[in-house]
Amino acid sequence: MIRAALTWLLLAVPAVADSLPALYAVTGVPANDVLNIRAEPDAGATLIGTVPADAADVEVVALSPDGQWAQVNSGEVSGYTAVRYLRRQPGPEWFSLKTGLLCVGTEPFWSLSLQPQLDALYSTPEIDTLLPILTRWSGASHAPMVGLALGDGGFITLRSAQCSDGMSDRSFGIASTLFLIGDTGPLTQTGCCSLLP
Repeated sequence: MIRAALTWLLLAVPAVADSLPALYAVTGVPANDVLNIRAEPDAGATLIGTVPADAADVEVVALSPDGQWAQVNSGEVSGYTAVRYLRRQPGPEWFSLKTGLLCVGTEPFWSLSLQPQLDALYSTPEIDTLLPILTRWSGASHAPMVGLALGDGGFITLRSAQCSDGMSDRSFGIASTLFLIGDTGPLTQTGCCSLLP
């Protein structure tokens, strides 16, 4: 009886870790097939995209309430795929600041490509500025948030949170706030971040 209960408990645990976002590879899908992405966490929901059977670097940003579906992005929309066909790729948690991140925002349009061990490239339609990373405050699983002091008096904070870029129907698992000194004075810009493979 105890063995049966333990077996059921292990089978009920989702294959996706609680610490999200994270990168996953597709597993268990025949080579001549694809992994479906649905509009809702339901096998009968509208098909909005597919992932190749050998795909890697699939960013999972959230789980359905029952833990059986993973929220992923397909083009400019977000949808769900079955967790049982995903395997977490080895690598550090995003908040360890050992992997690259791309943060984007609007009003005005901006992006910040972070290579946390090196530097950050801040871009707008008008400029590209390479900013050295001066200080890093990494997070932990109980506090998935980080801070980075950037050159020219800049600072960015990142935290685990559902986030929308305001331009698409994509979902993100990291929210950011960027503080910079611009030509006209201090700037505060909010945005969303995704993991770089």
